[in-house]
Amino acid sequence: MSSSKSGGSRAPFPDLPTICQTRGDREMVELAEQAGLSPNAAEAVAAIDAVMHKVRRSIQRRDFGRQVMAQMDPSLDVSHLDAISAIAHKGEEITEVTVGLVAERLGIDPSRASRVTSDLVERGYVRRVASQQDARRICLELTRKGGNFVEAVRRNKVQIFTRALAQWNEHELMVFAALFERFSNWATDENGVARSAENIRRLLDEAEPAPREVADAK
Repeated sequence: MSSSKSGGSRAPFPDLPTICQTRGDREMVELAEQAGLSPNAAEAVAAIDAVMHKVRRSIQRRDFGRQVMAQMDPSLDVSHLDAISAIAHKGEEITEVTVGLVAERLGIDPSRASRVTSDLVERGYVRRVASQQDARRICLELTRKGGNFVEAVRRNKVQIFTRALAQWNEHELMVFAALFERFSNWATDENGVARSAENIRRLLDEAEPAPREVADAK
């Protein structure tokens, strides 16, 4: 995936503060044009794909999480950070957090979630409490140490955004937030993801020669 930076030959758009400098893969541009997009739109789609690729690699490496753990508590790993975040976020409708909910939010087995949360209890970040709705159920909540940890991470996140977006004006931020949310819908729509997976299978089937064609080739 190419992501070299270049001004390119795209026509300027006076209503945009800047034109994306990242250049996407040439084949991606050609495929986008074949799908019916204009040259400028195809270049933009390829650039989005290249930027997402860079972001995805960083997320997969968990660079930020690992550095946070190394600075704040080397005995923890990123799975502990994820669990702390899952416990801290209750939401409007959820007032209690259980091991099962942590497992659901992190997409892991309940047994794995139980081990991770037990580690956090032993290290003083989390405590077990009886449910206010059902005394037989055990819930999880952050201790003062855990709350301070979450607050420090959130403050740091705000500082990162503030530095990264310092040159953006209010209009740019609001437009980006709206467009970013709209763009993300494809990844959060389960039906859309399923359709995408089915489409990939269809394209693979179309690329594979039919059995008769294989026999004829022999």
